[in-house]
Amino acid sequence: MEENNKTIGKSEKIIWIVLFLAGLIFLTFGITHESLWYDESYSAAIINNSIPEIWSIAGSDSHPPLYFIFLKIFTMIFGNGEFGLRFFSVLGILALAGLGTGPVRRIFGVKTGLIYSFLVIILPINLSMAQETRMYTWAAFFVAASGLFGYLAVSQKLKSDWIKFGLCTVLAAYMHYYALLAVAIINLIIFLSILIKKRDVIEPFIITAIISVILFLPWAYYLTDQVSKVSKEFWIQPVTFDTIWSTLIFPYGNKFFPLLIFAQILAFLFLAIIVWGFIRAGVKRYKEGKMAVFGVLVFVLTLSCGVAASFIIRPVLVERYIVPVVGIMLVAAAYGIALLNKKSVIIVTCIVITALSIPQVIDIYTKRFNGPMFEVKTYFQENMKNDDIFLHTDEHTFGTFCYYLPDRKHYLYMESGFNGYSGYEAFKKNGTSGHDFSEFIKGSGNVWLVTRTYSESESVFYRLLGSGQLTSVGIMNEFAINPSWYGVRVEKVTSGSN
Repeated sequence: MEENNKTIGKSEKIIWIVLFLAGLIFLTFGITHESLWYDESYSAAIINNSIPEIWSIAGSDSHPPLYFIFLKIFTMIFGNGEFGLRFFSVLGILALAGLGTGPVRRIFGVKTGLIYSFLVIILPINLSMAQETRMYTWAAFFVAASGLFGYLAVSQKLKSDWIKFGLCTVLAAYMHYYALLAVAIINLIIFLSILIKKRDVIEPFIITAIISVILFLPWAYYLTDQVSKVSKEFWIQPVTFDTIWSTLIFPYGNKFFPLLIFAQILAFLFLAIIVWGFIRAGVKRYKEGKMAVFGVLVFVLTLSCGVAASFIIRPVLVERYIVPVVGIMLVAAAYGIALLNKKSVIIVTCIVITALSIPQVIDIYTKRFNGPMFEVKTYFQENMKNDDIFLHTDEHTFGTFCYYLPDRKHYLYMESGFNGYSGYEAFKKNGTSGHDFSEFIKGSGNVWLVTRTYSESESVFYRLLGSGQLTSVGIMNEFAINPSWYGVRVEKVTSGSN
């Protein structure tokens, strides 16, 4: 590669410092303007339990436990308000951007490292996920770090890189199952490359792989059980061509309602940049191009495995599951931009990417996709009585009400034959679930029946009202905001019929 400066000079240090400070402001601005939605409420609920309980509850759900354990420790310092819960995800993006100063710089040079840090911060989905109380930003960090340090371990043969490679592999595996899939693919690719060209490093790779497997074994039982449950029943819809396409453009929009035209233009621009980098590196025989190919290969194979499993076993792919491999894909994009060589062309390219991202950023800052829970909370603070309890027919209202009305008891009613999709034990501090709510409402004259509007659970709501078990007392309210998909209906009821 023509630019081979891998030493950080004073000017580069200043640029990086400014970039990270600006990134911190950019990622945290407006972070509390939205209420939590169900997935975030689950994260907020599970950390109310002890670490051994988190391990067990996560085992009954469909995610590994590490993010929740880290989040519990983090919120002991920063609190469990919207800011404290979400700021941990901001740090995940900053950590991902920080890889530009370390392994990306060591492989490609300072210029590519700076571009990588910029792309990580400006990419719309990273802003969206930085303001989400979920594990995706840290999953992306550990996957990218695993791939980068794995490449360095093989090429530079430093013991410290092998340790970092193994550690990041294990942490990714415990963070999200698509991250587990990604690092499995990373290890397979590295193993095959060692067999073909680098047999002198087969021993440290085998040692690292064995240790990584041993460290993951404590979770193997839960993983087996979760796979069995998911293969029988899960909430994800069948995968179609539209699902695959929306997954491919997901990194260039926001988490729920991307502005498709801008997301698609950005997707094609990044594709063109990556292909340009491959061609340029191939023609010039730049050895660093192998890492760029490696990053894209991990992205493509992870997505392909998700699609294949969805057709062969059952649907297991939704758009946001691609986020864990976005960080390693951006290595190729940063490399392609760096190979434009002329500073003016690089700057213009970064400006164009920023301009195409701005409409998505404005939406993330200003629109409320997560629903009307701030309004719901205000309403009940003004209208609740001391002994009010809440009976839910939808897990989304159950979870968010448990968070925003923590001093009230909540019950998630599920009709016979349906057991839900989450580990509801996470909400045990103030919420229970089951098929018979008679004991829950016994002796209470102040019951609110709650459902999510325009959902299957709304039909359960109406069946309960028509069953004779509950009777409306005429106090009803609906809450909805645009463009959110999540609306709430509440109705005051009493036990039995009039």
